[in-house]
Amino acid sequence: MKLEVVVDKLVEYVARKASGLATKHTLEALLGPSTASIMKDRIDRIAMFVTKNKNGALWCRLCSKGPFTKRGFYLHLIRVHPLDIKFMLEEELHEALSMKS
Repeated sequence: MKLEVVVDKLVEYVARKASGLATKHTLEALLGPSTASIMKDRIDRIAMFVTKNKNGALWCRLCSKGPFTKRGFYLHLIRVHPLDIKFMLEEELHEALSMKS
């Protein structure tokens, strides 16, 4: 599977994780068990990076917009910041896969 296809699938996964919504697929199903174990912490870090909690409300750390509901934040991330998330994921995947080799 091409790296670009994997990253596109992971954008939704990260957006759901960052917004606190249930993910549709497991990380293992998207990446495979060996890569998922390497990427889990990195993906959690990206999800935490884009989210800022102010008084229990979700705010976007990338553009400082908010407050959002969980669903609203998810939609904001996949509509406004998919390229930002994609870039972060590509960087982390390249780093993780180069360390694995």
